[in-house]
Parts: sequence; C-alpha cells; structure tokens
Amino acid sequence: MTLRAISSFVLALLVAGCGPSPATIEHPPLDLSLDEPAPRSVVTTMNINPDKKAGPQGSALTILNPETGDLEVFPFATMRGGPVAGQGMHTALTSDRQRVFCTLGGNDDLDLRLVTIDLHWQGGKAHPEVVETRSVVDAGTRGNESNGASCHPGAPGIRQEGHGSRITEDGRFLTFTEMQNDRVRVFDIAQDAFVGAPQSHPNLYAPHGLYPNPSGTHAATPQYWFDHNTVGIWTLDSLTGTPAFAFAIQMADSTGSGAYQHTVRWLDDSRFYVTVTQEAAQGDGSSQQGIWMGDLTTRSGKPVLGENDILEGVSDCGIAKGKLYVAEGNVAKFLASEPTPGHLSVWDISAPEAPTLIRRFSAGDGFPGDFSNAHSIGVPIDGSSVFVESFSSHYLIQVDPVSDTVMRVFGKDHGLDTPHGIYVQP
Repeated sequence: MTLRAISSFVLALLVAGCGPSPATIEHPPLDLSLDEPAPRSVVTTMNINPDKKAGPQGSALTILNPETGDLEVFPFATMRGGPVAGQGMHTALTSDRQRVFCTLGGNDDLDLRLVTIDLHWQGGKAHPEVVETRSVVDAGTRGNESNGASCHPGAPGIRQEGHGSRITEDGRFLTFTEMQNDRVRVFDIAQDAFVGAPQSHPNLYAPHGLYPNPSGTHAATPQYWFDHNTVGIWTLDSLTGTPAFAFAIQMADSTGSGAYQHTVRWLDDSRFYVTVTQEAAQGDGSSQQGIWMGDLTTRSGKPVLGENDILEGVSDCGIAKGKLYVAEGNVAKFLASEPTPGHLSVWDISAPEAPTLIRRFSAGDGFPGDFSNAHSIGVPIDGSSVFVESFSSHYLIQVDPVSDTVMRVFGKDHGLDTPHGIYVQP
C-alpha cells in the first residue's frame, strides 16, 4: 500500500475494532438539586483506542481540571445514559463547562454520531450523562473514495469521521466537518438541532474542521490531504448559522505551497494561521512543513514558517501570551511506520508574519523521553496554559506560557490511552 493510501487519519488503523453497543449499566439517579457551577476552567479530550484488548478504558471521555490537576476518565461503555459504542473523534465544550459534544466515528455497523453529554458538577467532580445521540451519517455509508475514505492497512472498509469540532465564541453554534464526505455541518446549540442539510463545494477535499473567526462571520476549512493547498472560506449567517461557501485561499507562492493542512487558528477576524503537515518528501514534492498565514481581505496566503524553521510536519498550533505554540508531528509518517519524534516549538509573534524562535520542547528535552508525534493543542481564552497531546505516546502535557516550562504531565498512569480531540474552556 502506498503512502498516499495510508496517510489519512490515524483513526483508520483502529476503526475495525469498533463493535456493537455494550449492555446498558444501571446507575443510581442523580440528585440534580446538588448540581453546581463548573470549575473555572476545564479541558476535555477522549481516549480513542477501540482495540478490544484496551477494554472499556480505550473509548472514553477525559475531563481535566487544570487548576487542581484532577483528571478523570469516563468510559463510554459504562457512562450514565449510555452506553455509547465506537471510536471518539473530537470534543467541544460549552463555555459554561456544563455540556460537551463528542463526535464518534461510523463504520459498517455504527453511524457517525454527535453525542451530547451533560457533565453535572457535584462536589467539585463531573458526573457525565449522555442526554442525546444523533446520527450524522448512516452506518455502511461509503465516503469519497478519492480521499482515501476506505484506504487503511488490511481489507478496505467503511469509515466516517467527524473532525475539527468548534463552538463559536458567542456559544450559539457548533461546527465540524464530515471529512470523508467533503461536507461541513453546523449545529444550533440553543435550538438543539442541526442547521439545515450538510453543505459541500467542489473546493472541499477531506476538510478537517470548520473553524469560525472570533466574530462568527466567517469560518475556514483546511484540507487534510496530500497536495491540496487551498483553505475554503465560508460565511456564517448571523441569525441562523447557515454556512455558504465564499471563496478559497491558495497557500502557494513562487517558493512552494502549503498542503495537507490540519487546523486553522485565527489571529483576528480576517487573518489566520493554517498548519501544514506535508513535507518535501511527501506527495508531489511541492509542499514543505510549516505555518502559513491566510488573509480574507487580500484573499491570499503567505508562508511564515517553513522547512528551515520546523523539524516535523505541523499538526496544530495555538496562541498564548503573544507567542505561537507549534505542534510538530506528521501523521502520515507515523502511519507509514517512519520515525516521528514530535516537538512543541515556541515562537514570538510580536511580528505575526515573521515569528522568531524562543525554544523547542522535544523528547528528553523538556518533554518525557518517550514523547512522540505532537498532534493537538488547546489554549484557554485567557492564555493561562498551553496543552499539547500526543495520541501515539499517550501524553497530555500542560505548559506555562509565561515561563515556557512544563507544569504537569499526564500519561498512561493517569488513564490516558491514545488521547485525541482536546478542547479547553473558557
């Protein structure tokens, strides 16, 4: 199998292990009169290892109170209001930290689903309860074969994934993409319903998330596939949240292009960073790993960090305290069993178009010696912490953005198993 065939998301390696729903477990009723406000800040992610050998802990919701360092893992198979079967994708937490939305993958037996979970904070602890499970794509639905929807090691099979979940800053809408169907989705949180039908456009190719700008007027879709270097820009209706494709911004100039994009992080309402994973030895050779900046006003993109700055393909980035935190980790290399050391580099963005390196965390240099493949980053609104997670080495690490030192390290000993889908509120 070629690198192109196996370079779709790491979940493809694992989805065959997802089976039917386990038996329902009876829970004593919660006394809702005891519900209380959530902690000031909360981090959610998921264990996404559906290998049966992992047991119930392999598919679970993880909740962290970053102020106390309390981390709890709640298996979907035994969750109140459940069980829920299958492999998690992404989480999205409401600003009051009382409700979390989880996308869970689909295959031959399971729908792609959006699961709504109330957290019920009591005595400083979360008590998750599944309150709704919605079908997004029916079980057995084939995705776009051209973007590798059924390409993974072993026999081809059905795979449907919901990616890049975000909540608009006003808290009204949840956005994500059906990556294998080249479609965007918007969910109205107040109305508790999807906004219209899924939307697509010929420009979309394996879109990884629909990322709203701060005012919620526009959103961007990066393309998570080799050699595809445009970011789709959508308008969002201010009343209904309905998305409409506006234009595409190409991340390319005379020096090369930025393809196999994973996430978008907005600097303001018109400018954003997009992370570029594809390295020069991958795809058609035109791309190099790094960070590009897109501009809605000029409808153009430019590189701000390239292969001479970044050691690995870039999976994610986050902004805190005037600095850019870059998760260096190439999923395609990981899937091809190539070395993917993984780093977290820190950049001063006093000049956003010309970042300057402050430091780099690596395995054995600030990070645990077995750290690999930095994948996702979460940053609260106040920029008080930076969280980086690695599904391949089972770490969630909290970094102090003032001193750029590690505050806490969570790993297997804390119950993490292939963590993925981080979200931080507020």
